[in-house]
Amino acid sequence: MIPAIESIRDEIPDMCISIDTMKAEVAARAIEAGADMINDISSLSDPNMERVILDYGTPVCLMHMQGIPENMQNNPNYVDVVGEVRDELFTSVKRLLDLGVNAKKIIVDPGIGFGKNLEHNLELLSAGRKVVPFDDISLMWGVSRKSIFMQLLGREDTNERLAGTLGVAASSINKGVDILRVHDVKEHTDLFKTMNSLADK
Repeated sequence: MIPAIESIRDEIPDMCISIDTMKAEVAARAIEAGADMINDISSLSDPNMERVILDYGTPVCLMHMQGIPENMQNNPNYVDVVGEVRDELFTSVKRLLDLGVNAKKIIVDPGIGFGKNLEHNLELLSAGRKVVPFDDISLMWGVSRKSIFMQLLGREDTNERLAGTLGVAASSINKGVDILRVHDVKEHTDLFKTMNSLADK
């Protein structure tokens, strides 16, 4: 990843680059190479990640995941998925806040598709900011082209999941979502330009 980050940084100096990693060493090297943000799907499973975030002052996204990628979809089970996701995110976020990390540099992601079945995913999307443990924390959704649309719409081909993805994106406006992680940037830009134009009338 380091040569790729360095190349992007040289080519597009103002580009915001996020490094997806669960490993503190990788995060540190990526930041030194020019990355601006850490996306940690394990929510601080590496105990050294806290120190990297604190030392570099880098924004971080903490995602909820039940289990690990190798087994997370075997049999996801919750009594109250919204409450349990919020509680686990609370624990991770509080670890950073207690170290003095600025709340405005912390983002949470409910982890759609990571250790959740279709019903869990729909409940989390409907809940919106109810999963966010503190007021100043930002909320990110990463739903683009995911298997939720195969289950919901029967779209096995990921290239046929744009309509469903845009539907979720449109609903995000009323759910207090701050950041969307997407593949189809142009289409999402068009969606929000259109919706904003209608809202201004």
